[in-house]
Amino acid sequence: MTRRAAMVGLLMAGWPVLRWYGLRLHDGSDEPLGLVAVAAALVFAPRSGWHEALSRRSFSVLLAILVVYVAVYAWLPALGRALLVVLMLGIVVAPRRLGLAWTALLLLSLPVLASLQFYFGYPLRVPTTHLSAGLLRLCGISAHAEGTTLLWAGERVIVDAPCSGIQMAWAGAFLAAVLACWQRLPTSATLRLFRWAGAIVFAANVVRSAALFCLGAGLWHLPPWAHEGLGVAAFAMAAGLIGLMATRRQNSVPCAS
Repeated sequence: MTRRAAMVGLLMAGWPVLRWYGLRLHDGSDEPLGLVAVAAALVFAPRSGWHEALSRRSFSVLLAILVVYVAVYAWLPALGRALLVVLMLGIVVAPRRLGLAWTALLLLSLPVLASLQFYFGYPLRVPTTHLSAGLLRLCGISAHAEGTTLLWAGERVIVDAPCSGIQMAWAGAFLAAVLACWQRLPTSATLRLFRWAGAIVFAANVVRSAALFCLGAGLWHLPPWAHEGLGVAAFAMAAGLIGLMATRRQNSVPCAS
């Protein structure tokens, strides 16, 4: 089976997922950031090799996932079906050496932010709050954390849902995937870059939460736009560090002989 035939077959088999995706883009339940990831995936999509046959290993993995997709289709939620379809498309379409990074772009194109916020928003806000309190104490501010609330001198500042860092994490993963595709990093280097991106974004979100506490508690007197400005500055810092790590990963990849 050629890659083109496999892709056409998957798109036909996955038409319910494509229909669901189109509906989700317009129902207002999630951010339309997935379209940015789709555009990036199209930029890095292969331009040739569509008539090549799938390798035996790729075909076996594809067939196994397809069997799972058919077997559990009736019980899986729409997002679960979409994840399986995306994995199969990654196996069939992803350019050589870019399988992980390119498939990650497809995964990031799915409307997952609302679901991630629902399931992981609070669990992420708790450590963010406690680490922010520790950072504030290092800076001489005797704040302490209770759940997702920072307390200091009678002031209470809640680390709310937007401060969970879910959107920043999505943006960091997207940036790492684009850089890995751009620099054609191998799978091992791409995995390391994703790990670094996760750690960097989490640390940047802790710094942002501590800075927003200073703003909310009245320690800093800044104009109203400073709330968004601090978030932009934190992500800009994270993006710069992710770019630096991507450059280091590229320089550490041995040249082909």
